[in-house]
Formats: sequence, structure tokens, C-alpha cells
Amino acid sequence: MTESLPCGETSATGLPVHLEGVEKWYGGRRKEDRPALHIPSLHVHGGEWLVLMGDSGSGKSTLLNLVGGVDLPDTGTILLGDRPLNRLDERERTLIRRREMGFVFQFFNLFPTLSVQENILLPLGLLGRKDPFAVRRLLEEVGLSGMEHRAPSELSGGEQQRVALARALVHRPRIILADEPTGSLDHRTGTVVLSLLRRLHREYGPTILMSTHSREAASFGSRILHIRDGEILDAPTAATS
Repeated sequence: MTESLPCGETSATGLPVHLEGVEKWYGGRRKEDRPALHIPSLHVHGGEWLVLMGDSGSGKSTLLNLVGGVDLPDTGTILLGDRPLNRLDERERTLIRRREMGFVFQFFNLFPTLSVQENILLPLGLLGRKDPFAVRRLLEEVGLSGMEHRAPSELSGGEQQRVALARALVHRPRIILADEPTGSLDHRTGTVVLSLLRRLHREYGPTILMSTHSREAASFGSRILHIRDGEILDAPTAATS
């Protein structure tokens, strides 16, 4: 790990993200229909922790899927740095996801037949790398030392989410996409996980896009955007931390 950074500062690790004229439609495009997502312009600075706040179905996950290259917009451009993500082919987008992105999901998405260590090593394996030392170091940092050989079923929900967080960080991604990362956790456990993510974010500064419907979870970010019916409602507001 790099030396910890003071509150509010980040390293140059994070990759900036820019959306311009982005729309996503599902189920056809009739005149009376509304797009699932309509973003005229949005810029996320490198190293920023942007929170997307809204109810279920508001468009938060759609936006994350577009930034992750999992889905493509019907109109507009998505830039990761200076690369137009939506103009790349599937192979190029897959390589970007493997090399430069980490994903944290609401329901952990750990492989039940793999050990904790094997789950964390998956992103490195996709890159043709092996680094058991990095796994042990991350497990220590997320408070799970000595659990590398356990199965996910032997862990609590909070422990599984910390494994998922270690997996998202093991290859030092430049962007972390976190979709309701505390949605299936109780308040105390969710706070522990977010506090850990905030510490690791300060230490090496990836760009984070996190969706949530929780005001308390949103307060961990550096900027909040409210989304409803696929549109950003208000000007950016600073989060408290």
C-alpha cells in the first residue's frame, strides 16, 4: 500500500470519467416513452468518490453498467480518460474491465466452491498474474487474516463483503464501481465496510462510483448526485465525511 493521504486528497491513480449526451432505452423507443437514463453531461474527476443516490429503478445501476462497459448507451459518449468506451469493441471493453476496474456488488457474488484466497485471486488470474502475498496483505487490511482457506459459506455477510472488497482492489483498479455495497448488510456491518473502503480509497485514490438509497452510506463519498426516473435532479452537492 502507498502512504496514506490526508483527508480530501487523492493520488493520481483514479481515472476520470465523462458522459456526454448519454441515453439508454429499454423495450423500444416510442414518442411517449422516457429513456431509462438521460445524462446530458456528467464529469467525474480522477480519484473522486461519486455517490449516485436514488430509489430502486431510478437509473443508478444502469449508469454503473454503462460506465463499466457491461452495457452500451443508445446515444452519446462515455470517456474513460481519453478513451471512448462505447466505441470500443467487446474485446477491448473486456480488457479495460479486467485491467482497470473493480466491482463490488450488493450480494457479494463470491464463488461458493472457491476459497477466500481463490476468490480474491480471480482478477489477477484473468490478467495472467499470481500474487498470494497481495492476498494475504489485503486480508490483513480488511481484518480477515488467517481466513484465506475458508469457504464463503463459513463467513458472515459482512466478512463476505470484505472479501468482495479485497477482490475488487487486488489488481489496483483505477475505477471501482460499487452497486449498493451495503444493501444486504445491517447498519453496523455496513458502516464497517464503508469505513474500510474510505480508508483504502484515501491510500491509493481510485475513482469510485457508488450507488445507494441510504443517506448514511452516501455520506462516505465526496460528492452526491440524486437520480430519479433516469435523470440527475440537482446540482452536485458535497457529502459530509
